[in-house]
Amino acid sequence: MMNKNMRRLKFLLIKLFRIKGNAHNISLGFTLGFLIHFIPSFGLGPILSTASARLFKGNPVAGFISGVALIWLFPFLFYLNVVVGETLFPYGIFPSAAGMPHHGMSLDAGMHIGAAFFLGMVVNLLLFGMIVYYLIFTIIKKYRLNFLSLIKKWDVRK
Repeated sequence: MMNKNMRRLKFLLIKLFRIKGNAHNISLGFTLGFLIHFIPSFGLGPILSTASARLFKGNPVAGFISGVALIWLFPFLFYLNVVVGETLFPYGIFPSAAGMPHHGMSLDAGMHIGAAFFLGMVVNLLLFGMIVYYLIFTIIKKYRLNFLSLIKKWDVRK
């Protein structure tokens, strides 16, 4: 099972580094495909990755590759949104939901977690968007052939 996933990853990386085009379009497409995983997309991640890359004039193939190859990161990124939101905006900062019907549930806690998630998501989108774009742009611009030859040397057996 692990070898099969490693072969898929190797294939996707080779496809990524063989894309013809300028480094900006490729890195923009890859970054937009990655950023979709911060947003709850309910299984539509690869489709939204490709569509967002095409919409913002990035490379849709790079968007699809990052959407498919990094789909396993979604639970970690979802949790990271909550952690960042809770760190930057601790409980008690947001307005209370007093006066709203709560039917036995703590509406304040639910609203706080939702708001913390949303604000953490916005911060993570901006921060990780800049980091991933710069990283992929540098790799594609300067080290594309080096990475491609390194990936081809990986020994992934059946």
